[in-house]
Amino acid sequence: MTDLILLHGGQHGSWCWEPFTRVLDAQENPFARIIALDMPGCGQKRDRDPTGLSLAQITRELNDDLRSAQVRDAVLVGHSIAGVLLPMMAVEDPALFSQLVYLTTAGPAEGQTIMQMMGASSRGAHPDQVGWPMDPATAAPDAMLQAMFGRDLDQEQLAWLLGEVAQDKTPPATHMEPVSRSGYLELGMKATYIVTLRDDILPPAWQRRFAQRLNCGDKVEIDTPHEPFISHPQLLASTLISTVFS
Repeated sequence: MTDLILLHGGQHGSWCWEPFTRVLDAQENPFARIIALDMPGCGQKRDRDPTGLSLAQITRELNDDLRSAQVRDAVLVGHSIAGVLLPMMAVEDPALFSQLVYLTTAGPAEGQTIMQMMGASSRGAHPDQVGWPMDPATAAPDAMLQAMFGRDLDQEQLAWLLGEVAQDKTPPATHMEPVSRSGYLELGMKATYIVTLRDDILPPAWQRRFAQRLNCGDKVEIDTPHEPFISHPQLLASTLISTVFS
């Protein structure tokens, strides 16, 4: 049996995987352990100030957490901005992982930042930028968060999500530092991209482009928004199990 490692995206922490892990625990869980990581400033590490940390430092800390847990040959799943960290984590210590699963993750071009990839306008304003579901210059913060994360969530789920999001401090380097995937392609590690077809943050056409950049040999499509671990945890669980063990 292999361990399942989960890495959250921006404005999230390990807490976001709780509905998904409950589903796995309620059925025949094929994984030895489920380990949900936290970036500095997020989740169980909210007491940390992540300002000034580089992507390399964040990568090393996350892998140190796994080394401390004696992880080997695990399945690493990353969501959203975790797409900038998964390749670096694999390169820093390939023995930790047997395969990578990119769950609607961002894949900036080499040397590009997440913010450059996203741009500063509404979606469609610039064809070479992803854009945002609302105009970031005029949208109220709560309205933007609901537009990004709220689809398919009931009021209780949304209130819980927004309450947690407000407490996390995502490391600025994840979206402000230029991306480097040096050494990643040479690893040849098995990688799969899960495309979410009703995503309000990363449109499916962009996700497919990211899958190519991230050297994903397989793509799987699911009919969910950006947060399937909350909105459709059972579908994500069955998709992940079939992807990992096929």
